[in-house]
Amino acid sequence: MNNSEFYNTIKLIQNHKNTIALINIKEFKKLQRINGEYKWIPLEIGSMPAIPIITSNFKENFRSTKDQVSIRIMPIWNFLTNNEQVITPNIEKFKLTEYSNPVRRYVISRQINKNHHYLSNNSWHDLFDQNFAVRQNAIEWDKNSKSTLLAPTNENILKAYLEIYKDELDEFNKIYENSAKITTELRNYQKKLKL
Repeated sequence: MNNSEFYNTIKLIQNHKNTIALINIKEFKKLQRINGEYKWIPLEIGSMPAIPIITSNFKENFRSTKDQVSIRIMPIWNFLTNNEQVITPNIEKFKLTEYSNPVRRYVISRQINKNHHYLSNNSWHDLFDQNFAVRQNAIEWDKNSKSTLLAPTNENILKAYLEIYKDELDEFNKIYENSAKITTELRNYQKKLKL
């Protein structure tokens, strides 16, 4: 890989900003309180098959030493309909490093780290030892795709999808708000148990 290819890779990643993908609804879980118990249950809304997700931004982190310069690029995903940030089981990043010694070379890698803010993978016993619940835990994305960059949905298909499932997407926003209130309750419960 040469210098030009390396920096073009950064541009290629950045070009995925505002990419919208339709993600299978079965990959999402909502927080609900049932008979006094907090549970994450599969998200279902009528016959709607997918949730639109947008790569809204990238968080970048630069590091530099005498011998190398590296940039870590992490996508930020949001629900298209309410602009709420999505929490996934893993934090996915690209790490691009330029080494200057002993010879100039370039390395690109994909890093995957466990997301400690993703709560639905924890047992309830462990949950109260984990981070406090936040609003974004209302609906979690159990992302199973190995691709960090979302494959964009055709613009005409997306437009038609948003029109066909307008009522269901409005229902999604209501479900999110209800789950967000339950998440606040859970957070308060966690705080009480940690005192």
